[in-house]
Amino acid sequence: MRQEVSCPYFVCMQMTLIAIGKTQSSWLREGANEYAKRLNHYGKFQYIETADIKSRSGRPDPHWVMQEEAKLLNKHLKGVDHLILLDENGKSYSSIEFSKHLEKLQVRGLRHIAWVVGGPYGFAPAIRDVAHEYWSLGPMTFSHQMIRPFALEQLYRAHTILKGEPYHHQ
Repeated sequence: MRQEVSCPYFVCMQMTLIAIGKTQSSWLREGANEYAKRLNHYGKFQYIETADIKSRSGRPDPHWVMQEEAKLLNKHLKGVDHLILLDENGKSYSSIEFSKHLEKLQVRGLRHIAWVVGGPYGFAPAIRDVAHEYWSLGPMTFSHQMIRPFALEQLYRAHTILKGEPYHHQ
């Protein structure tokens, strides 16, 4: 008889941050990789950057780019049961509020949560249609490259808050 291994929700649930395209600046890449590495301490975490979408013409058509990005994203969304798009019109949280929201998602028994940072033109309607929620890091506009380490840092901060670790000073 095979026994199921019981594990805390925060260890069993897969969490993934998917970013469209490669990070161009080394300092942004290093920051994102540092926080992605730290997040592995709290469970199964993966940081994915998709391939860059390049137009054959000199000036890319935003609609075409978003459609091609959607095709790439769909390959990474298999098995995701809760999709959160980072979007300037999404819900903003304080760090404490976000940690509580993350905890609520974790105790729901979800197997895989994915956050997605879109490309420079945003998300295709096909991706927007399957999203469960939208998350904004505030009212300011940031480049899709800069959002990566910011989002990863906030995910890390939320986990330290939930664990009562001293990273977040209240």
